[in-house]
Amino acid sequence: MFKILFLFFSFVPIALLAGERPNQIENFALIDHEGEFRELDYHLKIPGVKGLVIFIQGNGCPLVQKRIPELNRMNEEFKNKGILFCMLNANQQDERAEIFEEARAFGIKMPILVDDAQIVAQSLGVERTAEAYLISAKGKKIVYHGAIDDRLSYQAEKPAAENHYLKDAINNLLAGEEIDPAATKAPGCKITFPKFPEPLTYTRDIAPILATNCLSCHTKGGLGPFSMSSYRKVTGWSDMIAEVILTKQMPPWHADPGVGDFSNDCSLSPEEAHKLITWISAGSVKGEGPDPLLNFKPVTPEWHLGEPDQIIDLPAQKVVAEGVFDYRYVTIDNPFDRDVWLTASEIRPGNTRVLHHVIVLSHPAENRKPEQWITGYAPGTQGQLYPEGSSIFLQKGHKLRFQLHYTASGKAEVDETQLGFHISDKPTPKIFRTAVVINNRFEIPPGDANYGVSKTLPIRKNITLYAINPHMHFRGKLMKFEAEFPDGRRRPLLSVPNYNFNWQRTYILNKPLKLPMGTKVHITNAWDNSALNPHNPDPKKTVKWGDQSFNEMFFATLGFIED
Repeated sequence: MFKILFLFFSFVPIALLAGERPNQIENFALIDHEGEFRELDYHLKIPGVKGLVIFIQGNGCPLVQKRIPELNRMNEEFKNKGILFCMLNANQQDERAEIFEEARAFGIKMPILVDDAQIVAQSLGVERTAEAYLISAKGKKIVYHGAIDDRLSYQAEKPAAENHYLKDAINNLLAGEEIDPAATKAPGCKITFPKFPEPLTYTRDIAPILATNCLSCHTKGGLGPFSMSSYRKVTGWSDMIAEVILTKQMPPWHADPGVGDFSNDCSLSPEEAHKLITWISAGSVKGEGPDPLLNFKPVTPEWHLGEPDQIIDLPAQKVVAEGVFDYRYVTIDNPFDRDVWLTASEIRPGNTRVLHHVIVLSHPAENRKPEQWITGYAPGTQGQLYPEGSSIFLQKGHKLRFQLHYTASGKAEVDETQLGFHISDKPTPKIFRTAVVINNRFEIPPGDANYGVSKTLPIRKNITLYAINPHMHFRGKLMKFEAEFPDGRRRPLLSVPNYNFNWQRTYILNKPLKLPMGTKVHITNAWDNSALNPHNPDPKKTVKWGDQSFNEMFFATLGFIED
């Protein structure tokens, strides 16, 4: 199978988006019609893989549909000879559910990569469907592009092909022989690409996208490693900006857009991504007028949820320049001399260069068990405002226990993190709770690229679900959440097919979901413990549960209110 994970990419050359045909393909990442994350370089580096065929698919195109049986046969013929097959859909009118249905109806036996921003297709010089690209794993050269054979044309169809262009090209590639012809004309349905004003300009088209989507982090003192404070700064980083967009590393949103609807979704729209890549590829034209970002000051409040009623200062933590650090635990007395109800909580990181995450629990003073989840922080979180009419109950005399995880930055650092509470002295109508789901019974075999386990959370009362947070470490590949209702209906809640340990997102449902008593929440995951995973600390190691990032976890939280 065309399974995929991690990303290291190069930027699409300027010429490719200007209509020229490339002779080499750059790395890219897309989600396929079944919700799997797909990445080019990962597969071309698999031992034994010699090449990849990309066929341009489009729903409803007869010249595509009539090619499917032959493509399935070729896929079967060459799969054990080191040739992978996939399709690419770049039709802006085709939704993923429709692509899935077309694949089912026509029996397509290969992944269809959904290029909703049309960036990959345009970088290849694609104009029509039904065209095939043969990419050599060596150097990622496009050694053939064009028709599969000469059987079909726009107004006629032969009983059998006389020239088998693609099959001959594959055989030539496998034999190390010259491919001739290296290009043919492929009859297909025309693909419509966006038509922008000529040219796109920074002042009119691009700066507003950056201001809305990027500058909250990419500002002085922000989480981003560089500031987008002017045209000069943006153009200086433009190739890097293009790379992280093409690889879906930025913006840092890793949920499958086809599953669920989340209020904190920070991803770019396909139109925004296409504009940014097109502008950079066309030379990053500035345009007329003043620089919109030169004096732009993004709203970066000290406290995202407003000034807290109570602020707790954690003792300063020193972090040395390099090394791997054990978790640190700090216990602090409850600052309240009475019972309180926390209506919101926010952790303000003191040093984002080294602070990876914070988990805050409360427990009775005389005994650390039982513990209650209070709040947490990881890059990308901005506080937790509990749903209206709800709170977390913090009992008088309970202690607060902080779990702190640090990573080295290359120089000695100090972290002075704070915790802010918004409180009510009166009970709220409902209590917000966090269910913690753990499966620590696993052993990931050495070299296994797709090893996973599962866990089912039974819902024993009527609840309303508000938020989901998945957690794994460097080998984490994907995690999925699905509700099975008492009547047997199943509904996907969240899919994270491109899990990234560096961004511990909590996904907040845009519309809270009622889960009646008797519902089961099924959680499944996969780890990549192979040498193809560039983040893997040691692919030769059998991996078990552990706190350190070179160990692994199957951990998730669900935020809910009992109805």
